[in-house]
Amino acid sequence: MAPDKIVPPHGSRRAGLLLAFLLGVAGCSSAPPPPPRLSPPLPDAPLDLTQFTTKPCDLMTRQQLVTFFVTSQGTASSATGKTACTWIPHDTKALTYIASVDTTSGGLEALYHHRAAVPGFAPVFVHSYPGVHRDDHDGHCTVETGVAEDTLLNVTVTATDPKLDAYSDPCYEADRFAGIMVAYQANRAP
Repeated sequence: MAPDKIVPPHGSRRAGLLLAFLLGVAGCSSAPPPPPRLSPPLPDAPLDLTQFTTKPCDLMTRQQLVTFFVTSQGTASSATGKTACTWIPHDTKALTYIASVDTTSGGLEALYHHRAAVPGFAPVFVHSYPGVHRDDHDGHCTVETGVAEDTLLNVTVTATDPKLDAYSDPCYEADRFAGIMVAYQANRAP
């Protein structure tokens, strides 16, 4: 006589199928890996410049500004929801330095993701922090430096007199100005 065939109760079979289905779905629903990073990595010491989003004129000391022939405090102004500071050297009205801190655009990585739409996009390093030159043409250059994952230090130099060195190489001057700010803030960091 053959042993009686053991048939699991109908509910157990359904529970087993449900368990197999859930395990299959769980295996397929793992999060996709993050996209590869496009921008260069930041140094191990990110700079917290959030306090300067509303007070960018405090990014440099008067002694540092004198090296750029700026003897008066900068002028803060707001446009498109951001505050920027403008400095004009005492020896010419044909040169301006403008700086701001951006904590809302997504940082350097977001800038790299939109690089096709950035005029004059050119990677650069400012005092070991990665950045990008943009809008580079005679007498005008902006450098956006990634100082933290979500923070950019923006410096624009505009020279209207072709006799000025900054007119022929505005990005050099923008990098130099931004570099002083980055070095100063890096030395102040705890």
